[in-house]
Formats: sequence, structure tokens, C-alpha cells
Amino acid sequence: MNSERQISLFDNESDTVMYKHKLTLEKIRDELINFGLTKSQAKVFIYLGKYGSKTASEIAKALQLPRTETYHLVNSLQSMGLVVAELSHPTKYTAMDMKEAVSTLVKQEQERIDTLANKEESLSEMWKEIPFFAVETDESKSEKMQLLHGSGPITNKIREMVDSSLEDFKIYGSISDLLRMYHSDVFDWVENSPTNLKMVVSPLNKTPEFLSEMDSKKIRAIPSNSENKCFLVNDKKEVLIFMRNATHPTRQVFAWWSDSETLVDMMNSLFELSWEKGESLY
Repeated sequence: MNSERQISLFDNESDTVMYKHKLTLEKIRDELINFGLTKSQAKVFIYLGKYGSKTASEIAKALQLPRTETYHLVNSLQSMGLVVAELSHPTKYTAMDMKEAVSTLVKQEQERIDTLANKEESLSEMWKEIPFFAVETDESKSEKMQLLHGSGPITNKIREMVDSSLEDFKIYGSISDLLRMYHSDVFDWVENSPTNLKMVVSPLNKTPEFLSEMDSKKIRAIPSNSENKCFLVNDKKEVLIFMRNATHPTRQVFAWWSDSETLVDMMNSLFELSWEKGESLY
């Protein structure tokens, strides 16, 4: 099997031995993207990790990438500590072990966070030194909206919504959406707040373990195909609507927050209608 056929697990060809690993490979690629790699960097790393040392020409040919771009990709992966170059002619490149690579990426991200955290206090103090010139008017009290890109900012906004929730916190989404929230500790935040949780899951063909551990009275299911629909309503005062939900990679998730009374009422009504039509899990 030549390299062009071997690497076909990156595309949709079903006549290869490795096709059965396609979905797992895509998940690994998406997780590497979540760690900060580009799609092409992730593909190069995976290719080297599973097919051994290769030259830039071999990588370019197997992944159908321009040779100039391939040199840039392997050099960038070297800079990140994920790929090493062998002293040979032509130069061959080898990927680090996956566990070591992930550990390296985590350390780099932690160092970046620590650097930002060290600047937090000084930046806050500098900001306080500048006087506040705005005068509050009726216009400044108008309805607001906010566009949020990526799981980080969206998760932070959800945390703010939960922290301010006193009565009802409503979530409508697919299993993938709820699973992503589960891993982000959203349900733990809600459980530790005074609010009352209600969830509508759509579609639901099989109850995953994390849902079976929750109070079934708080969950209803709709066996319809609406995986692209996901939104949250907090105390009938604010709403978060996913324009791109968990069907997309984490870095491509896109949501819209607003405290528009009209929009909140509309989405709350949609949730309640779905709740009434939904069925209990058990």
C-alpha cells in the first residue's frame, strides 16, 4: 500500500483498510486543533506519528500539500516541540509520542496563562488610574447583544449566566451539546446555584451515562432531528443561542448572547413548547 492510499483515511474513500479508523482519527485531529494546532499541522503530526519518519516531499505527496507549505508546517511543529528533524539527507521528520506531545502543549498553554495572570493586577491598577468620563443615559440602558467565538468565551458567558440565575435555567440541545457542557462543568455550576434546571434533549435515541446520573424530572427528550439547535435561557432575562454548536470543532463554535426582552420571550416560549411535547427519559 503506497502512502497516497495509506493516508486516504483523511478523506471519504471507503475502500481502504484504514477507513474504519476514520472517525477516531477525525476526533484526534479536532482535539489537536483544540490544543492550538491548525488543521494542516494536526494532519502532518498524525501522519508522522502513524507512518514514521518522512521527508518533506513524502509528507507533501501523501497529504497533497504544496511543498513550500509543508516545509513551513514541519518547521512550525518543530518550534512547538512536537516534531524533531533527523540529521540525514534529505532531512526526515519524526513526530513525538502523543502523550509527550500533549504534555508539551499543555505546559506551553499553562505558561501563557501564568504570564497573563501575572499581568492581571497591574493592568487592573493602571485601568483604575484613568477616570471614568461616560454619563449614564437611557440609551446606555438599552438592550444588549454579544457575539462569542470559541468554547472558552462561550463557557465563560454560561458561567456568568449561571452565577446570576435565581429561578430557572433552561437548556435545549443535542447530546453532543450537553456532553460538551458536561465536560465544561456547566451542570456542576447549576447544581451549586439556587436556580432550577430544565433541559430538552433533541434528538435522543439512547440515554448516555452522564444523563442517566441526573434527575430525570429535569429532562425531557424529543426524538426529532434538530442537532443544529442549541440555546440557553436564564430567568427569562437573557438568552444564549448557538449559531454553530457541538457539530463543529471547539474553535469554530459560535454563539450569540442577548438580553433583548422580545428575543428572550420568544426563545423561552420555544423551550416551553418543546418541554410540553417532550417525553420523560424513564
